[in-house]
Amino acid sequence: MVWLRREDHEDRELRALCPWGLPSRSSGGRRLPEAEDPLRTAFQRDRDRILHATAFRRLQHKTQVMAAFEGDHFRSRMTHSLEVAQMARSVARALRCNDDLAEAIALAHDLGHPPFGHVGEEALDEAMHGHGGFRHNAQGARIVDRLEDRYGHGLGLNLTLAVRRSLLKGRIPDGFPLSPDLESRSPVPVEANLVDLCDKVAYLSHDVDDGLRAGLFTEHEAAELRLWQQARSAAGSDNRQRVVSEVASLLLHDLVESADRALTGAAPGGPPPRLQHGPSMAVAANELLEFLRSRYYRAPRVLEVMRDGAARIGRLFAALLQDPARLPDGARRRVDQDGLPRVVCDHIAGMTDRYLLKATN
Repeated sequence: MVWLRREDHEDRELRALCPWGLPSRSSGGRRLPEAEDPLRTAFQRDRDRILHATAFRRLQHKTQVMAAFEGDHFRSRMTHSLEVAQMARSVARALRCNDDLAEAIALAHDLGHPPFGHVGEEALDEAMHGHGGFRHNAQGARIVDRLEDRYGHGLGLNLTLAVRRSLLKGRIPDGFPLSPDLESRSPVPVEANLVDLCDKVAYLSHDVDDGLRAGLFTEHEAAELRLWQQARSAAGSDNRQRVVSEVASLLLHDLVESADRALTGAAPGGPPPRLQHGPSMAVAANELLEFLRSRYYRAPRVLEVMRDGAARIGRLFAALLQDPARLPDGARRRVDQDGLPRVVCDHIAGMTDRYLLKATN
């Protein structure tokens, strides 16, 4: 027999994973029990459901830093998520963690982002003050648990507990509506920690690339950064694309080496070790992050678009509260259970940049 059954993949996980890798058989199960797939593990099914979700497709037209209408070659939330997934899968495999789990978490980690990036998130959180607030990580869990109801059973994508818990990293606003089994903040699998770190690697490397493409700073200015200097030396070339690629490689290789030391030195059965970059690389990465904050994220050209988007979100939120008839039929059916402010928030958070612009022009 040539083909591998699900059981074969699960057996191989048990043999190959390090003590900290989470086997598919320990996924925590689904809220609605389902028959197992004959070919795919539980985490592979989660990954595929996320990829096919409407919320994932909408990420194609949601801002990463440069608004989607600024140009076709800048990263969107979707391309960012795909880059994080590729990095997380590679790092997890190198460390003998569950690469399918890491990929699923990475693909879903930004599903809850509203239009116009972090300023859109802040605008919705302000609008939802007193109504449970808003955070994109919590919204991502809400999407996969409730809003992305592809199968009509009211439980969203019905993902495994391990993936769902992994989407709740970071602060959750008081009163934000979560599924009851997520209210206890249990430790997340180590693969979720790896995704967090790969998320940072991805945006540091691709944001310096996009910032250069946008002309918001020059290669001469970037060359003052120690990480750029190390990458240029490793690339043996001044070619921008090769240097940017080496920035990512240096960060990822350091992460694997540092995480390997932490995992090797941790006592099995104890609390998961904290994974992070080595001290020298952490300093270089933070220098690059501060540079991007001052020259890219807070550039007047970027802030002008973002502030306009945030203002549009605030106006539309108020308008929909005053006239709920403008909401789609499916959203209006949830008002009695979820309350009008949360339904309006869900609706706006799901919008793409261009849909918001169309709705507020």
